[in-house]
Amino acid sequence: MKKFKFKVLKQNVGIDVSKEDFEAVVAVLTDNYDYKAVAQKKFKNTKTGIKEFITWSEKNKPSSFIALTYTMEATGVYYEDIAYSLFENEQVVHVVLPNLAKKFAESLGYKSKTDKLDAKSLGRMGVERNLSRWQPCSKNLKVLKDLTRERAKRQKEKTKIKNQFHALKHSKNPYQPTLDRYEELISFLKNQIKAIEKEIKELIKSDEVLNKKIKNITSTPGLGIITVAIIVAETNGFASTKNIKQLQSYAGYDIRIRESGKWKGRSKISKKGNSYIRHALYFPSYTIISYSEYYKSFYGRLVEKKEKSLIASVAIQRKLLGLTYTLWKNDTCFDPNYGHKKMDIHRELHEPVSSFGQ
Repeated sequence: MKKFKFKVLKQNVGIDVSKEDFEAVVAVLTDNYDYKAVAQKKFKNTKTGIKEFITWSEKNKPSSFIALTYTMEATGVYYEDIAYSLFENEQVVHVVLPNLAKKFAESLGYKSKTDKLDAKSLGRMGVERNLSRWQPCSKNLKVLKDLTRERAKRQKEKTKIKNQFHALKHSKNPYQPTLDRYEELISFLKNQIKAIEKEIKELIKSDEVLNKKIKNITSTPGLGIITVAIIVAETNGFASTKNIKQLQSYAGYDIRIRESGKWKGRSKISKKGNSYIRHALYFPSYTIISYSEYYKSFYGRLVEKKEKSLIASVAIQRKLLGLTYTLWKNDTCFDPNYGHKKMDIHRELHEPVSSFGQ
């Protein structure tokens, strides 16, 4: 372990992850509240590389009396092996959303973007911010997430193929064998989606606690088992969620307000979050207004005020997400008299001007 002339208040390893390798920076916050990068190295994103990285991190941490933490972005699935390995070694791991990491880096005035700079930024973020501790998914939730994401990909493929088939079918003198193959492919994808949905339902039924909680949530009109499975899987059973506002931000439903002096721009949702959740809630937001007087009334007031049904739909999506969280945490079913008892569990925020999106 190296000796330094300064005292350490916090120490953290910033990790910028890519498919093949990852850059690591050991960062500290000194007793003068200065940030310092004390070590930096690149490793292969393999089991061997991760083992070498953990050993290197321990050797290069400035203090043996202060916990060493690790901060990385949720970059696709490439960060998962590192995060799980660190967790299994009883290390404190922070996994932050890419938009939060980007905003922090911009606040530092970085004009370039490299792996080294990103790792430095994440290292600094870990010592200057109080970040939530990352918790891995349970075994069933991990499988549920894999299945719901697989389903989403097959749905996307099916839509793409159907559009191509429709265009070809309405072209002049389409070649019949090609049309037949398109139909076979569409049928194949439909069967795959059905098989995946069956596995999702069987997995949920096999887990007594998960099954009970999801049954409670699906008592809400419009929220089917697949929709709820997506939300639960993408949030890891709301394990790191502290409140509805934080959850809305995670899903990209947080509101961006544009104001300067007397000028006021249009507010809209950030879309800088989990697009799987936003896509899952799109159709249920229209279904529930047909069954719930409270949501129907809320939707009608917004349409009248904003003159755009899409804005009202996004507002309903945000409310449904908050409702899902509340029913999960409280182990309760949907109350059909919700709203009429003046027990609205959601905070009213500025409503957005745009719908869901990737």
